[in-house]
Amino acid sequence: GGGGAASANVIGQFGVGFYAVFMVADEVTVYSRRHGADVAHCWTSTGDGSYELSEAANVAAGTKIVIKLKEDEAKFASKWHVESNIRRYSNFVGFPIKIDGDRINTVDAIWTKMKSEVTQEQHNEFYRYVSQSFDDPRFTLHFTTDAPISIKAIFYVPQSHLEKWGMARQDAGVNLYCRKVLIQQRCDSLLPEWMRFIKGVVDSEDLPLNISRESMQDSALMQKLSHVLSKRAVKFLQEQAKRDEKAYLDFYGEFGQFIKEGVYTDFSNKAEVAKLLRFESSTGGGKELISLDDYIGRMVPEQADNIYWLLAPSRQSALDSAYMEAFKAKGIEVLLLYSTVDEFVMSNLMNYGGKSLLSAENAKLDLDAPSAADVLGEAEAEGLKGWIVDKVGGVKEVRLSSRLVDSPAIVVGHESAAMRRMMTMVEAGRAPELPPQTLEINPAHPIIRSLAAARDSQPDVAQRVAQQLFSNALISAGLLDDPRVMLANVNALMEDCLKPLAAGPAAGEAQ
Repeated sequence: GGGGAASANVIGQFGVGFYAVFMVADEVTVYSRRHGADVAHCWTSTGDGSYELSEAANVAAGTKIVIKLKEDEAKFASKWHVESNIRRYSNFVGFPIKIDGDRINTVDAIWTKMKSEVTQEQHNEFYRYVSQSFDDPRFTLHFTTDAPISIKAIFYVPQSHLEKWGMARQDAGVNLYCRKVLIQQRCDSLLPEWMRFIKGVVDSEDLPLNISRESMQDSALMQKLSHVLSKRAVKFLQEQAKRDEKAYLDFYGEFGQFIKEGVYTDFSNKAEVAKLLRFESSTGGGKELISLDDYIGRMVPEQADNIYWLLAPSRQSALDSAYMEAFKAKGIEVLLLYSTVDEFVMSNLMNYGGKSLLSAENAKLDLDAPSAADVLGEAEAEGLKGWIVDKVGGVKEVRLSSRLVDSPAIVVGHESAAMRRMMTMVEAGRAPELPPQTLEINPAHPIIRSLAAARDSQPDVAQRVAQQLFSNALISAGLLDDPRVMLANVNALMEDCLKPLAAGPAAGEAQ
């Protein structure tokens, strides 16, 4: 009884594979003689569900299979085509496969060996085979586990990738095997898409050999396999970051875009992937990249539970930003971001380690108020606020700022400049209309104090200054879509400045 059940199990696993031969064959004949036996047998079938079985003579010990190919499948008689299929699907079976006396499956299935049994040179050679490249891997992960699912796997991180050169999006780089038989090459169900830079193999005995590509998409077993593999891959990268910071930063410089993609696409692993992020900091001199954990370890009480970041075109423009003034005054560190993707990462992550991720532009930081002698009086300030709203188009509200030091004004509560640029691209280069803005003014700044006086004594000049003040604030926030719109106002202001100089000599000559 036990033997019959075992036989049925073998048929269930391998029978489908054998009968697949009729996809390309009109007829199959099998000659077989057991070693030491006097009688041989011949099995013949056309794949119609029936077969003929008879004794045969002059049959050597072993098994010989003769396949009569269909007319339109003659390619399977080509030595090159047969070799290609063997190398693709059966390269790692446990016995030699020969064609015309030459062994075809020459690559060793090193993932089935113990980690300690495989040398780095063997890894280098195998990496070149699976990745079709000529260099050595940057990182190597070789692991085996039996729970919650049987896995033997090798992952390699390459030295580089082609997407950075504008090449097409990479395909998945890991092949799926079951007992050293290829199930799917470049299997996109094994790892999250952002891990497509990883090369290697995964072998699981728990998978059925006849699993189809379609069933893999919905298979609970495949989902469990993917979950285990992705967790292990993320943990491995975290280990590399701790083991050799310089090597990890080199990796991040090359593959950081994939890590960022993982944060905003891989919901189940987002929190762990975020530990792999690295950013410049306002206190690092531009040479140091830090993690979010590094930042949290250096937080000061004044920032409560907020991790601050600022998106800017460059480090210098970030440090010179009006939005940085309060942070400098309070000694609060700010992460510096330079790409729209970085802002997208922060917006999707939202919090980390119990801390909120907040743009420096939206921070609510109050500085100590300057002395009363250095600021506008309450009546002057109220009058100026209402006047600016009345005279400057695009301003809906004016507030007195408690966060500015050297800058006269900023806009607050505004939309993301990076998202605005993205929407402009979506709309074929047409920028969406900018909604009315809230302007914060620095009541201690000389420009603001002079503007308050000039609005009565020189109303035309004051209006032009106020307009330029608002334009400058929009530029600081990255919201001025076309700087050319302010040229007329700038030219008028220059003319105002030069009028006294032009009038001076003439007045002197008249005397």
